[in-house]
Amino acid sequence: MRLQLTEPVHAVMIDSDLVFLDVDADAYFCLPLPEGLVVLDGEILVTPDVQLGEELVGAGLVMFAGDASPLRSRPTAPERTARRLLELAPQMHGRVRFSHIAALAAAVRAGLASRRRTFRQVVQAHGPSEASAHHDIPRLLADIAVWRRLAPWLPMDGVCLFRSGMLAAFLRVLGHRPTWVFGVRTWPFQAHCWLQVEDIALDDEAERLCAFAPIMEV
Repeated sequence: MRLQLTEPVHAVMIDSDLVFLDVDADAYFCLPLPEGLVVLDGEILVTPDVQLGEELVGAGLVMFAGDASPLRSRPTAPERTARRLLELAPQMHGRVRFSHIAALAAAVRAGLASRRRTFRQVVQAHGPSEASAHHDIPRLLADIAVWRRLAPWLPMDGVCLFRSGMLAAFLRVLGHRPTWVFGVRTWPFQAHCWLQVEDIALDDEAERLCAFAPIMEV
């Protein structure tokens, strides 16, 4: 049986566990399966178990696939950390400019707005990812350094979605287009998100993020 993820649903296989993220429902579903029962290739799911396939269709997670299917980009885990790069290049610690103050105001507005929005609205506000675009890494790191200097004074929430959303708004005003990556791990189950440009984690440690399998990027 050949199936395709529905528009609001993303999925990843972790060993034999099939994990779904339903953006509309703001919910994750983890389905432990026998080894080899399901093969996931991008957004195409193949299984010989007709009953399982029909149950997934009934749950709205997948639909019957046609011959041709669009492919979503597959997130990749970061290998470097912005914090560490800044430690190795102190000359990148730029001074605070007026544009940073304007970006900071945008970050605060985005943080306050996210408390009234659904998960889908928060994700859509970030806009499409531009992972293939050219990134000015030195300028990005200099702006991250300013953010790290100013962030302790912001009304930051401990939730990763809130923190990453504020930083994303800050960077967008300054002309950067980071990718917002959502990842999961199992046993125990945990979901997390972070910002990334190329292979650089902007607001977390790459060594910690390697424990998460990326499931969606925006």
